[in-house]
Amino acid sequence: MRNAFWMVKYPLFGGIFTGWVEKSAFLGERDVTMSFARHVKLASALLGFGLISPAMAENPIIQTYYSPDPAPVVFGDTVCVYTGNDEGGHFFTMHGWRVSCTTDMVNWTDKGTLILSNESFGGNAKKNGDWAAQVVRRNGKYYYYVTVESTRGGRAINVAVADKPEGPFKDARNGQHLAGPNWDYIDPTVWIDDDGQAWLYWGNPKLYYAKLKENMIEFDGDIKVFDMSRGFSPNGNSVYTEGPWIHKRNNKYYMLYASHGTAQGEKISYSTSDSPTGPWTWGGIIMEPGQGNAFTNHCGIIDFKGRSFFFYHNQKNASGGGYSRSTAIEEFTWNEDGTIPSLKTTDNGVVKPIKNLDPFERVEAETKSWVGNMTIDKPRDPEGGNYTIINHVASENGAVYLTNMGSNFYTKVRSVDMGDGADSIIICTKGNAGKLEVHAGSEKGAVLASIDVPSSSKWEEHTFALTDAAGVDDLFFVVKQGGFDFDYWYMVSNASAVPQTPYNDVAAVVPGKIEAENYDVGGHNKAFYDKDRENQGEAYRQDEVDVVAIDDSKCGDAACTGFAIGYTQDDEWVEYTINVTDDGKYDITANVATASETSAFQLFVDDKAITESIAVPQVDTTWNVYKEIEVGSVDLTKGEHVLKLLITGGYLNVDWLQIGSPNPGPALGMKTPLMNVAKSHDYEVFSVSGKRLGRVNVSSGTIAESLKMAGFRPGIYMVRNASGVHVVNTAK
Repeated sequence: MRNAFWMVKYPLFGGIFTGWVEKSAFLGERDVTMSFARHVKLASALLGFGLISPAMAENPIIQTYYSPDPAPVVFGDTVCVYTGNDEGGHFFTMHGWRVSCTTDMVNWTDKGTLILSNESFGGNAKKNGDWAAQVVRRNGKYYYYVTVESTRGGRAINVAVADKPEGPFKDARNGQHLAGPNWDYIDPTVWIDDDGQAWLYWGNPKLYYAKLKENMIEFDGDIKVFDMSRGFSPNGNSVYTEGPWIHKRNNKYYMLYASHGTAQGEKISYSTSDSPTGPWTWGGIIMEPGQGNAFTNHCGIIDFKGRSFFFYHNQKNASGGGYSRSTAIEEFTWNEDGTIPSLKTTDNGVVKPIKNLDPFERVEAETKSWVGNMTIDKPRDPEGGNYTIINHVASENGAVYLTNMGSNFYTKVRSVDMGDGADSIIICTKGNAGKLEVHAGSEKGAVLASIDVPSSSKWEEHTFALTDAAGVDDLFFVVKQGGFDFDYWYMVSNASAVPQTPYNDVAAVVPGKIEAENYDVGGHNKAFYDKDRENQGEAYRQDEVDVVAIDDSKCGDAACTGFAIGYTQDDEWVEYTINVTDDGKYDITANVATASETSAFQLFVDDKAITESIAVPQVDTTWNVYKEIEVGSVDLTKGEHVLKLLITGGYLNVDWLQIGSPNPGPALGMKTPLMNVAKSHDYEVFSVSGKRLGRVNVSSGTIAESLKMAGFRPGIYMVRNASGVHVVNTAK
């Protein structure tokens, strides 16, 4: 949160910031920082046969980037906190917006690098002026109201939209501001009331508001401003500064805001009303400036799972400062009369998690309650001070992962419930070889696993034994030798391991049709491998594989029915248990859709390749048209096998695989070579080794001429139709 008169009043605070700047006054300084000291109160409780380890939260809650101006939002069982992205320097260097989410209020998952920035708005916003913002969900869409510095001068409110909480967000108004430019126009907060009416509030030093239309990207009426002479202080003289936050509870409206200016550090105060349009009544001061707070503050409150949480920002992250701020939380209980109690800043934050973390489900490496021994880049700001850049989280093709981890870098994951015991841990990594240790209780606590991370050029899972991994404990993933990237981890208990079995316990019969969505049961890296954790299709089956409904698509000249696997990425795969009725050579076709020019797949049986990578031609531009393609002819033996479908070129939707009846297959010497044979409409084409290459239609001339016209290279081929198998030499 900032105000437009900061540039004018900035010299008044030079004494405060000079000290901060001088700490990093060397050009190109690169600093490896240790986690700062935290007050730890040990508490333990009996749970089953074991003890819960000391489990204190850490403020700030996000360490892998500087996260000012928190805007928490509840989406069902998940809380996401949207923030700015401070990068230090001599003034507010804020490039883009980011988000982290949680289901337990203590472990937060970084959802990736920037989810939106000034570059997203068609040139109407300047760089490094991406200030406070808030998201709201309506009609299945997510609307992001953000503060930008307009290229026309002044501040402005822009709005972006996305299909998922983590984006990607895109400009919703085709390069047009929703409000502004006006230097007062900063820090929007949005609310959808019980009657469905949406309201937007913003401003410094005045508080503005307007109705939003149902489409959420236009105002319904004029912009109005509240009477600041009453309701915003105990004596009539407004103490409102900036950063409003609207909340409703028990039919009472609460307007929280930063107050009392910035000279001594902003306070957080609030006012109440019986109407979203006021008039407002002074409520009081919620938070005074505390030790480690920045000179600005910005708050948000939520009620979640029967508990209430107050979000704000401080400067307690490693190398933090007034321009490198981070989100913190305090849990609180509403007073019986509906007033908000006075809150103090703490280092502990949320002490008791909403629930324990389940390690037997995939856990992202970037899910953590604390990060220690980070590396912080501090390039010199030419106008004074140093920037502060943290680059420990990266994203690639939708996958978010930890990177740039040096020796003794660690992440802490709180309240991990290993139950009666875990026997092994699976980690997914790529890059150079390295060493990783898993400790319980602290970064120097009992070693549960000592891992020699192998080198790999692509993401690979590796399994390692665990020792004494049971009960509820905090886990610390400590890097002893860096150089590798870390995507996710999960644990396995031999007692509860799920074997791979056919879908509905019945193997797919070959010959026959295999519906792509009927892959085996068994879970991640047994029956399937999916790079992202989310089921983006949200249809048919509730696991990580992206299954999509295709009833609105075309299959040839008819409407499709049922489901397909979609949203595929390179190296993802699914497996099917098949029962082959007889030995033989089987022709395979597939029904697929793609708008990409590089989609491809490959088939394996019992982990042995039975086809090469099959390139799939672009079918349309929307993935709404499915086309049958010929895969080839393969040898299969009688009995039960596992068929793997590997995606070798992403963005491919697969509806089904059809494995036809067995045929004897071509063999050399069955017929004498000829160039002119009796013509038939269609011939299957094979190499001299018997590999099926495709099909050719002969409507005139010789078969050799038709092969040449169809693009087959000069050489010897075998062709087959109802009359038998023939050898054709197109090189003559």
